Amino acid sequence: MLAEYQRSARTSSTRVSIIVAARNEEVNIGNLLNDLLKQNFSSELFEVIVVDDFSEDRTAEIVSSFQNKNLRLLQLENFLKTDEPISSFKKKALEMGIQNATGELIVTTDADCRMNNNWLHTLVNFFEEHQCKMIVAPVLMRAQENFFQKFQTLDLIGLTGITGATLHLNFPTMCNGANLAFTKKSFYEVDGYRGISEKTSGDDMLLMHKMARQWKRGVLFLKNKDAAVFTEPQPSLSSFIRQRMRWTSKSKVYEDPKIILNLIAVLLFNFSLLVSLILSFFDHELLMVFLIQFITKAIMDFAFLSQVTKFFRRQQLLWLFLPAEILHIIYIVIAGIAGNFFTVKWKERIVK
Repeated sequence: MLAEYQRSARTSSTRVSIIVAARNEEVNIGNLLNDLLKQNFSSELFEVIVVDDFSEDRTAEIVSSFQNKNLRLLQLENFLKTDEPISSFKKKALEMGIQNATGELIVTTDADCRMNNNWLHTLVNFFEEHQCKMIVAPVLMRAQENFFQKFQTLDLIGLTGITGATLHLNFPTMCNGANLAFTKKSFYEVDGYRGISEKTSGDDMLLMHKMARQWKRGVLFLKNKDAAVFTEPQPSLSSFIRQRMRWTSKSKVYEDPKIILNLIAVLLFNFSLLVSLILSFFDHELLMVFLIQFITKAIMDFAFLSQVTKFFRRQQLLWLFLPAEILHIIYIVIAGIAGNFFTVKWKERIVK
């Protein structure tokens, strides 16, 4: 089992650049910047760079209103050539932020995230102790008002647990750019987003895979509650499915056959569950097949989620485990298939 990281009281010396690629985030960007500028970390050692990705609202205006020496606003349009073809505006925004960063350690987060005051201190502490190439840290959800929000919260906790477990086993499968850190040097040593820029998404997982191939044990998971960032759940079922389709769409350019086979196995198993359930209405003998599959999966998932929710103090979510387990099977099949064969619109852009 992956041990919890214990932050030390040592004084950090690493200079850090926090990069935020933001598009139409006037509702969220102010809260994020307040959290970032209140970090328990030397103001002389970090900067926040917001790269405005052609926002059509007050995002840039709000960032400019802070007038803080640690905060810089870049406009992506100022770094693009008129005829330059762009597949991923977010990757391009992050790339521009990294190019202009003065920090040794690059930390990325999203404009709709929140974090506690010890977040940056914990990340840098971990980096200075382990000197790894990339740090993957937890992403959780804040709001838990209704069943759908609680389902998303439990689902993301499960994904976070899988992220930590697979990295601990040196089998990096996923990560989340909302809470990611890597050295500027290592970013350029793997040629940044070169070779993965044609995918609209994947600024996180595809970059992690490049670094994991370059350095064995170079990517580590930071298991610590203070290292977590918190994001909002999707407001509707359609936006949730689109988000998961966007995440799934990255798999078309994965290079590691072990990861591809693992994803195919997960999709086929969940698909077989649905098929067994539907066919059981016509052949009752297949009901036993479905029950054996479902009960086996449920026991394993519950045991795993019990440990992860206990660590993050979200055990109260386990009361909705059974309905969430059923929904999980359905959305895995829908998003897994649709994400590989259909395009989806995200922030008014087509995700390929």
